[in-house]
Amino acid sequence: MLNPTIHICDDWISVTLPDWDSVIAAQHALSSSKYWTESVPGLDSIAVQFDPALIRPAEAAKLILDQLADLRGVTSGSGDTLTIPVCYAAEFAPDRDYIADRLGIAAETLPSWHIMQRHRVAMLGFMPGFAYLDSMDGTPAIGRLDSPRQLVPAGSIGVIGRQSCIYSFDSPGGWPIIGRTPLRLFDPSRKRTALLSAGQNIRFESISKDAFDSWQQEPTP
Repeated sequence: MLNPTIHICDDWISVTLPDWDSVIAAQHALSSSKYWTESVPGLDSIAVQFDPALIRPAEAAKLILDQLADLRGVTSGSGDTLTIPVCYAAEFAPDRDYIADRLGIAAETLPSWHIMQRHRVAMLGFMPGFAYLDSMDGTPAIGRLDSPRQLVPAGSIGVIGRQSCIYSFDSPGGWPIIGRTPLRLFDPSRKRTALLSAGQNIRFESISKDAFDSWQQEPTP
């Protein structure tokens, strides 16, 4: 049984929840209602949009509370695991030595360590398709870089400890970079524009530089 805090703003309702698992469970619980036009999960909240022409704000708030009254039996992070290919070559992993030193392991073993970690998508944010990942294996704190980079290439994977990220576009950034994936995280031409979604389980798979180059040459599905 939850006691969520809600805030109504025009055609949106923000719901504060106890933890991330509750957020993903809430997203599942709300997905079947015809009144919600969009839901955006965060780390400890979910924002839900509704059409005021179909339902009044007060009625929408009551409906949300009713739907979230009991989330037992809803399992977060369920479903298939998506495999994400990653190249750990030096040119794609500029902070390999930094990360290995913080973890207390040899730099050459870093790819093996990373692909053994279990991850799930916590939320999307910062820019379209940018994924925040949560490690389920208690990764030690690594921390951000002292000086952020002006340019981090799209596909770069940043690690600061339990939390990781995958850059969907070229952008500035201060996360230590461990490798790069050739996959496009956001493509407006696809029916599902964002490759990842909150609650999704993922694993990383090491690929060679040649495989990375070949992958990038393939047409986008």
